[in-house]
Amino acid sequence: MNKKQLFGIIGSVILFFGVFAPIVSVPVLGNLNYFQNGKGDGLIILILSVLSLILVLAKKYKGLWFTGGLIIAVMAFTFVNLQIKISDMKMQMENDLAGNPFHGFASMLIQSVQIQWGWALLIVGAVLLIVSAAMKDEKD
Repeated sequence: MNKKQLFGIIGSVILFFGVFAPIVSVPVLGNLNYFQNGKGDGLIILILSVLSLILVLAKKYKGLWFTGGLIIAVMAFTFVNLQIKISDMKMQMENDLAGNPFHGFASMLIQSVQIQWGWALLIVGAVLLIVSAAMKDEKD
């Protein structure tokens, strides 16, 4: 097994498990992972990670440009969407709870929504796929 194949396998495996790692922490609800976000994004990443692993094992590294790029695009879309939703939630809470005695408590809850370490796993996995695709071929 050469480095190119090793990077591709590790990237695929990291992505597969990264889908189940926490990506956001929400008070009361707890940690949410990519697979739980209520949309098909987690399933798309899972399918693309398995497809990437198949491409690596078949030594079809050029296909990793497609799967890796698509994974990065899906993650970027989800991340931006998440940031927009958090911002909208904060603005709506400010408007709805103006003058309410529980405004401070609600504000504290909204402020404690946090991005979690699952994003790092997903990014590392996607980067490893792109690196694998970009590496020059070695003789086995």
